[in-house]
Amino acid sequence: MAQGTVYKSQTFSCSVPQTDIEKEEEKIILQQVIILDICINFTMKMLAVSVLVVAMMALTHGADSCDFLKEFGAMKEKQRVMETRLTDSETKLKESENQILELKKKERTVVVFSAATDQRGTIGPFRTDTTLVYKVVKSNIGNAYSQSTGTFIAPVPGIYYFTLFYHAGGSRPAYLTLMKNNEVVVTTSDHATSHDGADNGGNAVFLQLKQGDCVYVRLRANTHVWGSNFGTTFSGFLVSQV
Repeated sequence: MAQGTVYKSQTFSCSVPQTDIEKEEEKIILQQVIILDICINFTMKMLAVSVLVVAMMALTHGADSCDFLKEFGAMKEKQRVMETRLTDSETKLKESENQILELKKKERTVVVFSAATDQRGTIGPFRTDTTLVYKVVKSNIGNAYSQSTGTFIAPVPGIYYFTLFYHAGGSRPAYLTLMKNNEVVVTTSDHATSHDGADNGGNAVFLQLKQGDCVYVRLRANTHVWGSNFGTTFSGFLVSQV
């Protein structure tokens, strides 16, 4: 009977945004950017008009220069306050633009791979633990999986989902380990039995990876898996950037 064992269990507390939610957030931020831009342009025009109105009123009503200077000084103070507010608004506008760029960048990042072994007969047993190389690549969007080494290298930081499955003969033991860098993440195994003809097993896990982290599958020494007919696979994809 195939068994799955989890080592160093980790709990991830995270919210995985959906694509439609990201698009809605981008739409809202874009609307805020447009509104802020309109407000900035309108306020600057109103300040210029207000100064002109004060000057015209002074000329029309024959106000003395002292009264005009007081009115003009008050308008200049209002202008200074408004310029400060506009500077704050421009800062928020820039932050909103950066948020839009970040959302678009996240939406464009797609990482998916799936590969299988193609060796005829069995792979193993070997005298030492051996990294499995899955040479039949079914998909490799983002080119993060290496067909020559069997290693997946995270192109961006985020939450990833990985699966590993195998087919093996019941008369020999099977033992696969999913590794992150040099750390055991999960395993899947089967004990040798005399009454079993063949077995299938597998495991899966969510992993939070940093850019450059390596994920791969190792076959334990003195165990085996079946290499042909695409029964032994390694797959993964990016769920969400963090």
